Amino acid sequence: MIFITTCICVCALGQEPKADVGIVPWTRKAESENQVSLEIASRKYIAEDKPDIWLVGVVHIGDASYYEKVSELLDGMDMVLYESVMPTGSRPPAGNTEEEKFESTLLSLEFVADITKRVIEDTGTYPENIEDVFIEAAIFDSRLATWAEDASVDAWGRQFVLQIDKEKNEVTLWCFGADGKRGGDTFAADMQATRDIIIPEDKDAVSADKGIQAEMADMLGLEFQLEGLGYEDPTWFCSDLTIGEVQKKFVERGADPAILETITGEAFTAKLASGVMKIIPMLDLLLGGGVQETARLLMIEILSMPGTTDLLQEVEPELNNVIIIDRNTEVLSDIAFTLEYVEGASSIGVLYGAGHMDDLSARMEKLFGYTAVEEKWFASMSVDPSKSLLDQSDMKRMRFMLEYQMKNQKKSKDDSSN
Repeated sequence: MIFITTCICVCALGQEPKADVGIVPWTRKAESENQVSLEIASRKYIAEDKPDIWLVGVVHIGDASYYEKVSELLDGMDMVLYESVMPTGSRPPAGNTEEEKFESTLLSLEFVADITKRVIEDTGTYPENIEDVFIEAAIFDSRLATWAEDASVDAWGRQFVLQIDKEKNEVTLWCFGADGKRGGDTFAADMQATRDIIIPEDKDAVSADKGIQAEMADMLGLEFQLEGLGYEDPTWFCSDLTIGEVQKKFVERGADPAILETITGEAFTAKLASGVMKIIPMLDLLLGGGVQETARLLMIEILSMPGTTDLLQEVEPELNNVIIIDRNTEVLSDIAFTLEYVEGASSIGVLYGAGHMDDLSARMEKLFGYTAVEEKWFASMSVDPSKSLLDQSDMKRMRFMLEYQMKNQKKSKDDSSN
């Protein structure tokens, strides 16, 4: 992952965008006689004496063929900056003062200890060294191996020490502070993170917690983005905030931090939604089909509706400022760093949710002088509407209801602010 150490455009990057956002859509619904599709745009931007940048809009679940086409486009890039809110402690430890170095190292120590615990409990075996942890972590999440490896080197340049105690079923990660020696105090003091290990006797009976998005992909017969794209590629770099940074931004912006629990699947409502999704395949069998197609059709309708991104800004501006503006600022910072310091890059891919692209493209033009010159549209998911449980009149009523609800949300927000 790219670690920002430059002050280039810092003031401009942190401001709310003043330029009008782009009027061109990033999602659209395509219809033919027997197929309805949700299409997502990818656009190429150029600027004089700067590498080309492709903004590649993406949805988190889609057809396998969709991710194949996105992969083909990104394969031609010298580097890819991708979206993924990272666990706290997953950034490489760093800091300008000994205190900052100590604190960032401690966060990373806890993160790597958590990954090590998960690896041992998932595999049922203890690693011989810390490198084995990275190898095994890549099996259940290709991003984790890179994050754990980057985070496992302390802020003074020394790798964490792994200690296994099989008799106590414990694993401990050690860092020996600023001096790299056992003992010491203040910033030279030893740091450790110990985790109890519980290995189930029947490993086959253990089911992984896949998360809401992965469960939704299974329910709809689609593929999850993390499984469909090559995050293990060494030219791919995470360009996003950590969970801890998002929490801090929520407080600074006056947004409700509880929304993060819904995003990460920890809230009761998120768990309830997960439970509902698990029964949809059963309903599909009981009704003789059509439930899955109906769910896809509704998703296409909602995601292709114009104005949904603007609605978030109008109804929940504080949330929008964190989810869109602040995370986009991180991407723009990484782009600024790349333009200034990375030599030989002729093309950069930015893989982010389509909802980020209006703001991102407008600020790229304002800050760096980029303009769009080419676009590609990829069908992210498709469905035969005749196989759904809704006919054309049902869909017409559904569209009306969704539009009505959007207008009501905006009106309620306007009334409460007056």
